Amino acid sequence: MGFVVWSALIVVALVGPAAAAAAPAAREPFGRAHVQLMARAQKAKRPATMADVYLWAEGARLRAVVVGDPEGAQFWIDGLALDPVRLVKGQVQPARTRTLARGVELALIASTDSANHQNDRVAGKPCKVVVDQLKGGYTMRRCMWRGLPLSVELNGPGFDFNAAATLVEERVSLADLQPPQGAAGSPRVLNAAR
Repeated sequence: MGFVVWSALIVVALVGPAAAAAAPAAREPFGRAHVQLMARAQKAKRPATMADVYLWAEGARLRAVVVGDPEGAQFWIDGLALDPVRLVKGQVQPARTRTLARGVELALIASTDSANHQNDRVAGKPCKVVVDQLKGGYTMRRCMWRGLPLSVELNGPGFDFNAAATLVEERVSLADLQPPQGAAGSPRVLNAAR
């Protein structure tokens, strides 16, 4: 019995570091900023869709909206370990594949690439280039500034998504970071004490 326990501990000790190395990198806290992105999505040979995307972020909280979205969806992150949640009329509703909304959703995920391969400058801000290989044969290249994507290139079978910052302001009001209706585990209203 003792041999089995010791064998299991040795296997865990050897496999543990390898499993930890494969885990996604921790998300960097968001800088206090309002970012305006011009986004373009194209599915196969169909006409491209274009829209402005507004991001408001600070610390562990981010809210994003696509201007003119007929569903009035909002993307929400409340915690650095979490992926974005897309809320439509208070209900969690993931974006359909190969849409502009799905491109925005993917642009906001935490990166698995923690290495600083190269640096760039977008909208006057220095940013770190990260590259992620996603399921389905998609490659996403982003230039990240204080945890926020300032440029995004997502390419894969039958779908392309590009976004670039046209405005970066280092200011956000408390109202900009109010949780959308239906955001799980979030307070109904923020106050100065929070």
